[in-house]
Amino acid sequence: MAYTTIDKVRLMTNLSTADVSDEDITNLIAEATKELNSLINVKVIREEIEYIDSYRQNKIDGSNTTFYVKNWKDRYLADMNDDGTVDVNDIEVIIADPTTNSETTATVSSISPSEGKFTLSSAPAAGQKLYVTYEWCYRDPSEPDPLIGLACTLLVSAYCYAKINIGRAPQVAFGNTKIYRHIDSFDHYYQRFLKIVSQINNRLPDTKEATLIENG
Repeated sequence: MAYTTIDKVRLMTNLSTADVSDEDITNLIAEATKELNSLINVKVIREEIEYIDSYRQNKIDGSNTTFYVKNWKDRYLADMNDDGTVDVNDIEVIIADPTTNSETTATVSSISPSEGKFTLSSAPAAGQKLYVTYEWCYRDPSEPDPLIGLACTLLVSAYCYAKINIGRAPQVAFGNTKIYRHIDSFDHYYQRFLKIVSQINNRLPDTKEATLIENG
């Protein structure tokens, strides 16, 4: 599922289809997802799968298919391919065989973002090594977490007003009638977006987050 929806953006902005089409908002959601992910996700490249603790032993023995990344505690597997969902396409696992000096890409059958866990379709053999590439963030993007959803909605709202207002005069006169555009709308939504991103990355206590959101 995407981080936000057309209806949420329209509720936030009061923009109608005459202002911005549904198709345009859908495209802007895709672009906003990329920008948001770039600010809240951390990419880990070729992390070797090793023993973590007695529960997350990460045994490579020819029978075990379930493994954990090192960034499992208080962190979540994230949306690496920027499609607004967290699934098996957001993690890459390489099986290295030192006996043949070869590497193959493993098939990931499932992941658990909240546990930092992934399951392979078949077990790597004893003596082989696993390397995983993935992204993590402090909030769960698979639901998505309310703060991630809010951040994306705010960013899309900013994009919408940029599309409408940039390059246009702030005031248009038709005889004695004057029409004013709220040129500052982009900055309003974008600054709110940056505040929410800061909260996501700083892991503020929930009570403090709620207060900051209410105060804008």
